[in-house]
Amino acid sequence: MPPGVLTKLNRNGIQCIASVTLLQRFPYHRNHHTIPTMDQNRPTVGGVTAEVLKAVVSQALLGKFTAVFPKLFKCQWKTYEGQKKFYANFSTDCTDSNSNNMSRKFCVGGNWKMNGDQKSIAEIAKTLSSAALDPNTEVVIGCPAIYLMYARNLLPCELGLAGQNAYKVAKGAFTGEISPAMLKDIGADWVILGHSERRAIFGESDALIAEKAEHALAEGLKVIACIGETLEEREAGKTNEVVARQMCAYAQKIKDWKNVVVAYEPVWAIGTGKTATPDQAQEVHAFLRQWLSDNISKEVSASLRIQYGGSVTAANAKELAKKPDIDGFLVGGASLKPEFVDIINARQ
Repeated sequence: MPPGVLTKLNRNGIQCIASVTLLQRFPYHRNHHTIPTMDQNRPTVGGVTAEVLKAVVSQALLGKFTAVFPKLFKCQWKTYEGQKKFYANFSTDCTDSNSNNMSRKFCVGGNWKMNGDQKSIAEIAKTLSSAALDPNTEVVIGCPAIYLMYARNLLPCELGLAGQNAYKVAKGAFTGEISPAMLKDIGADWVILGHSERRAIFGESDALIAEKAEHALAEGLKVIACIGETLEEREAGKTNEVVARQMCAYAQKIKDWKNVVVAYEPVWAIGTGKTATPDQAQEVHAFLRQWLSDNISKEVSASLRIQYGGSVTAANAKELAKKPDIDGFLVGGASLKPEFVDIINARQ
């Protein structure tokens, strides 16, 4: 038998199953246990030492445990960076593996804004956990910062988790602010930036929002980058001018767009009950697609996902989802209700 080969017993004797690379997939065990070697002075079973058998059995049991309790290993443990490293070599993580997919995987975000408590979040998580969600749709939940870890432990593993805001530096004397590093540390993998409410109520400028996006991406978060015009700007015929200006600010800071989703939100249609018609939404999305082609690259234009946000409901989601340049939604109030499931499944 070649050196370094592990074995297992069956009814016919000893069967070769793996080399020492089996243990190399498990960094915890590699760091804390040495791989036993054959010693002719030690008792063996069919030429296999007890240490080797124990190592194989322990790995098998660990694999069984992770299969039975995937949420424990892949979601609840995700709230700590050190624990994330522990299971990084397992077969699946909670992140999207199709970020470079040119087919533009549909992406639906739920922005809870300043809503929710532990009871209501548990109910929402129960609804999403029991629902049959379209596997071809990526879902991201924008949760209030104070409940991010709580939500991560309750939401289905395959759903992404987003902070609703983050500052442009890692740490410092910025009372009340949250850094991308902090979001990552408690289990978030996305952040929503540039929402119209941050712009209008808190006075965030295009330049500041772009700097925040740049830093969040550098820290390893994925970004939902919001843009959109007010009612006055739309009525003045300035929609394209406004969204181009906002996109230009992002483009001055973002060099790699693979972890960015743009959310076009007509401000006049957020929380008002008014919704851009599917044709109105498609018109702006098509303009943005062309702007990306002209100012960034054809590759980014073809691959970047552009969500529509603005009073999206189960009633209008299917018609909006049919438009060729609408790649998902950023949903406000409806994401707090059971109908969010229907919005997620709008392309089915």
